[in-house]
Amino acid sequence: MGLFSSLFGGGAKKAEEVNDANAQALKQFFREKLPANYVNSPKYAISITRGDKGYEARINLDMGSDGSDYSGFGKDDFAGLADMESGYVFDEFVKDPPVTVIVTFDMDFGPRNRITVNKGRALAK
Repeated sequence: MGLFSSLFGGGAKKAEEVNDANAQALKQFFREKLPANYVNSPKYAISITRGDKGYEARINLDMGSDGSDYSGFGKDDFAGLADMESGYVFDEFVKDPPVTVIVTFDMDFGPRNRITVNKGRALAK
């Protein structure tokens, strides 16, 4: 298999998290700009990688961090709420990052209810 993987590329590579000055600046930017209930949650996580089009941030947001209860919600409810809330967070809090970044949110509503939303590109100031 070694020969074939070297000849044919061996499949897609997983993006590696970067830890350069720009990645650190992005992490600090998100920590300062996102609402405190998200960044202070134990579920908050951020990963910065380099993609084909520059920096990419994947951010896990704990949707219950403000005390919200989603026990009566169905799958369609979660999808709609994830889209609405991620749009609000992106539009209100992800303005003028230190470098241009593509933002993806993992909206964590609790066990088995995690919705990934690709919000798009935020342009550097």
